[in-house]
Amino acid sequence: MTKIIKKIFVFALSAFFFSISAHADNSRYIDHRGHNLDSLEIAAARWTADKIEKASDEELLRLVYTWHDLMLGYLNINPELSMFYGRKVFNTSVRKGWKAMTWASAKVIGQLFWAKERYDSAAFYYNRAMQTIETMEVGAVSIDRPEGISQFDIDNGLSAMYGTIGNLYSIQDSTDLAMEYYAKAGEIFEKNGWKNALSNLHYNMAETWLDDGEVQRARSEYNTALSYAVQAGDSLLVANSTAGLGRLELSQGHLRKAIRHLDEANRYYSAHNDEEWSALLENIDYANQILRLQKRQAKIGMVVSIIAILLLIVSALIAGHMRKLRKQKAQTEAVLEEAIEELTPATHQSDIKLNDRELQILKLVADGLSVKEIADKVCLSPETVKWYRKKLLAKFDAKSFIVLIGRARQMGLLTTTHKDDDQHQCH
Repeated sequence: MTKIIKKIFVFALSAFFFSISAHADNSRYIDHRGHNLDSLEIAAARWTADKIEKASDEELLRLVYTWHDLMLGYLNINPELSMFYGRKVFNTSVRKGWKAMTWASAKVIGQLFWAKERYDSAAFYYNRAMQTIETMEVGAVSIDRPEGISQFDIDNGLSAMYGTIGNLYSIQDSTDLAMEYYAKAGEIFEKNGWKNALSNLHYNMAETWLDDGEVQRARSEYNTALSYAVQAGDSLLVANSTAGLGRLELSQGHLRKAIRHLDEANRYYSAHNDEEWSALLENIDYANQILRLQKRQAKIGMVVSIIAILLLIVSALIAGHMRKLRKQKAQTEAVLEEAIEELTPATHQSDIKLNDRELQILKLVADGLSVKEIADKVCLSPETVKWYRKKLLAKFDAKSFIVLIGRARQMGLLTTTHKDDDQHQCH
């Protein structure tokens, strides 16, 4: 919401209210008649209560103008005195029916209450200023406005108040009411083709939506503000809208887009450092936020990469361990199978019985394969293959593998065509 507060008077087009310049040294404030604050104070002090009571309207108006100038002169250097003289102007103008001075003083008093964060009081005086303008008629002449009121004056004043009241509701989180008054200001801006004011209007709407978390609406309003800024040819408004888009992208974690927008805005702020130093510092702060986020993302990415590598290593180790377990399981099943068959040992060579695994090993031994070659073919360890070979020697009561193979052939367990038997393969 700080962005809205910073731009409390962005809708003002009237130099009468929003182009006030005051300084801490009272002697440096000069009103339109060449008076400084000290001389204005002396002039106001001459008016006693009795003199005011007997004054004509023309004389009283001159005093009201003096109070008005004191109100403006103290606005930025002594808010309490500015409020004091502003109320004098307001009360006298309301009593006399002077609409121009009522409107002018009500706006300033509302500003002073806003600065104190007394928003209800600010709203009262802003609404009073708005209602006063709404009752004015084009061409109407009064003692406090002898030149008459123009349509520009009415449009200018109303749009300023609509926008300011919209800002007031915005900081009070009354978004619907804020948008209602923004829309009223926008109608006047569109009618008069005030592109600069339209850019400011949509910028404030974007800030309000962003504060409310309505990202898409905020993006749309920032882009609209940027479009009007380009049409107006106002490079400051272009920079502000672009910086707003940068903040939006940053809030969504889109760091590359954010830094691109902020860099673009920064080119303007850097070139106008004397006038826009606060915006430049704010932009630098957002850029630093992006830098910190990028560093954090880089650290997270490194950690994720390390974890991924470790997971791959662990997965490879687990896969190898599982293959080893499957191989051991096959070996254990084969040994158990052989142990069960051995419960009834053969007593004669003709009674020798071989299971599939033994017959497989026998054929491979007959083919002249080494222990390692047999192990690779049948997916057993070399130790298990050696164990099978010893069993075969024992079953055939053979002292050597030559005798073993010869007796197996005599029994018809080996043939000359078994070499291509696919059961030799490891499945």
